[in-house]
Amino acid sequence: MKNNFLITFTLLLFAFVTIKANNNYSTRNDKEYFSSFRKNEEPKNKKFNILTKKSEAVGDSFYVIYKENSLGQGFYFKMVLDKNENLIATYYANESDKKISDSTVKNLKEIFSGPEKAEFSVGDTTTQCVTKCHRTKGCYDKPTTTGVLLCSAECGIECA
Repeated sequence: MKNNFLITFTLLLFAFVTIKANNNYSTRNDKEYFSSFRKNEEPKNKKFNILTKKSEAVGDSFYVIYKENSLGQGFYFKMVLDKNENLIATYYANESDKKISDSTVKNLKEIFSGPEKAEFSVGDTTTQCVTKCHRTKGCYDKPTTTGVLLCSAECGIECA
């Protein structure tokens, strides 16, 4: 009798822990989760708008990150790469129903074509901001080409 009670209690405890663990897993904070680039994962229920498209080739992988511009408007930025890790296309999605500013969209479009075309932000110019970010994060010391690309992209997005 005592053994049956212990077995039943253990099974109930195991079931409770399993259910609790599953509930905690399903509710993640996308802003926090995508605060750094995530490979082949994207937030649910977000519609991505195209920024740039260099090729009609199908992407082999993609990376998504969440950032906020200087106005506090949040957005997701997506980079699609081919099998040789060359950039094919970029996309963005608004955090909520609010649109991000036109200047931010314009700067995001220009991230990979050069900072000379980007609009200037308050304080440092976009070029100065990106240069400081590269130095702070050590972008060019990354061990892989993709690491350098992602670090540089993150700096461009932060300064957009």
